[in-house]
Amino acid sequence: MEPVFKHAYAAHRDGRLDDAARGYRAMLDTNPQHVDALHMLGVLHHQQGQHHAAADLVQRAAQLRPNDATLQLNLGNALKAMGQFEQAIERFRNALTLAPEFALAHYNLGNAYAAIGRHEDAADAFQKSLRLQPNDVPSHNNLGNALHALGQHEAAAASLRRALELQPQHAGAHNNLGMALNALNQPSLAIEHFRTALTLQPQFIAAHFNLANTLDATGHHQQAVQAFEAVLGLQPDLPLALRGLGNALAALGQHSEALPHFERAVGFEPCFAPGWLSLGTTHQALGAPAAAVRAFDQALRLEPDYAAAHLNRALAQLTLGDFKRGLPGYEWRLALLAPTAPQPSPRWHGEPLGQRTLLIQAEQGFGDTLQFMRFVPLAAQRAGHVILEVQPALVPLLAPAAQQWRVTLIAQGGPQPVADRHCPLLSLPLALGTTLDTLPPHTAQLSIPPSYRRKWRGSLGGQARRKIGLAWSGHIHQHETRSLPLAALEPLFALSGIDWIVLQPNLSDAERSALIVHQRAASFHRFERHIHDFADTAAIIAQLDGVVSIDTAIAHLTGTLRVPLWLMLPFAADWRWFTDSSRSPWYASARLVRQPRPGAWAEVVEAVAHALREA
Repeated sequence: MEPVFKHAYAAHRDGRLDDAARGYRAMLDTNPQHVDALHMLGVLHHQQGQHHAAADLVQRAAQLRPNDATLQLNLGNALKAMGQFEQAIERFRNALTLAPEFALAHYNLGNAYAAIGRHEDAADAFQKSLRLQPNDVPSHNNLGNALHALGQHEAAAASLRRALELQPQHAGAHNNLGMALNALNQPSLAIEHFRTALTLQPQFIAAHFNLANTLDATGHHQQAVQAFEAVLGLQPDLPLALRGLGNALAALGQHSEALPHFERAVGFEPCFAPGWLSLGTTHQALGAPAAAVRAFDQALRLEPDYAAAHLNRALAQLTLGDFKRGLPGYEWRLALLAPTAPQPSPRWHGEPLGQRTLLIQAEQGFGDTLQFMRFVPLAAQRAGHVILEVQPALVPLLAPAAQQWRVTLIAQGGPQPVADRHCPLLSLPLALGTTLDTLPPHTAQLSIPPSYRRKWRGSLGGQARRKIGLAWSGHIHQHETRSLPLAALEPLFALSGIDWIVLQPNLSDAERSALIVHQRAASFHRFERHIHDFADTAAIIAQLDGVVSIDTAIAHLTGTLRVPLWLMLPFAADWRWFTDSSRSPWYASARLVRQPRPGAWAEVVEAVAHALREA
């Protein structure tokens, strides 16, 4: 080895890169075709991030010594660093043609495959690397990542655990194992590994982000807020983390606090369609459906087939009473709620069917079925025969009306009936060309089956006191609550002269105990064990002076029966209650009592109490 090159190489090895560069250049000034000087100067440039210069130098060396596998490897590394992955793969393959057992070439080939998403090829390359060097931690780690990308999560976890057996302090392997465990539905273990990764490497942004997402997905929203804030403390302009923080705050009901984070996310990345989606849902939760529509419009300009944006835009449009635009968009619910549901027959779009048979299928909840039943007799006018499929618990109640409409009523879960066309129940307004002005105000009044009338006759006691039904808890939905604590109803219970008829068939142990020990316990009447279906509930409601309910199926049943209803609504209520008005075009007997601001149930309960005192 020439003295000049020898000294340059020693300087390079010792980390004195400037001295090394001067020595390599001096060698090349003397001999421009000195292969080792070209090679090592290229390696030095690569180490300094000067990848174009590195590739040029190493390529010159490789042309002079074409059978050197190491030159092919390092040329591949420079090309990979430049983003020229296909060219890099070619060089790594050249290296392996020259030296089939070159473990590092197998490893780097795997990394290049992984970078372009060829994970099966990447896994094969890492496995070949490990056959040559079984204890190589990076190969185990990267094999785990490739297997995870292929959906082989058990094998991925095994490979990553082997990496940690060999190097327990490998923060990246802990993070990657956490991702595999998440995919295996083991979020608690995943969280442990993300936290271990952060103990080892406190500024590991990916581990902070994965921890935050896992906490949020498992309902630990407050902890997720803190974890997302840690991500943003390290990288303030990361749109994914800004959206994640906003989503965690929204899940806590803190929509006003979430809003600026979504605005920042789309400000940093205007083409971030999920950010626009979240911005829209938050506007909707804050009672600003027009602003929500504009955000969803932007999401759809970026991703025209974004199903969630289509559906949420439709909900905002329907909230505004825009049935012309909202009803077609509402069809996207079918892609999200039942994307693979088999279609029993061609879809009906409202055309006259002559003597052919139409199958109408209930969907979503009991309240939806009760509310949209009003469209069934209108559809029946356009078909020779209608089959209506509903939830089993509704069959006894709806049977008399179905008979009146000459509709065949069947329960869900039985054999699929033969029909010429089918239509989901909530798609009937679209098929029938319904507008806000042409909403059918009610169905023919439901008839309580005689056996149920006899069963419940006289069960509510005498007439000296008013009988008011009560339902305070339904389902909890993302971005909206349909439940409030029993204790929040104390202003109602303070009213005199009222028997409270508990209409909820299922009470928690805590709720049942609270009613039993309440100072006005004699005013509460529970029939939970005796209520078996909605015909039971309807027979009770038909005897009441009124019902106070949050937005549940009981509210829809009360409205359908035309019994006075005080409906307690959240600030951003479901679309079918529209905005502002205290009246409903769906139910003439209903009075809508809305939160004046998010979470303000106390004002709602006080307003209902005042209305009951005045009634």
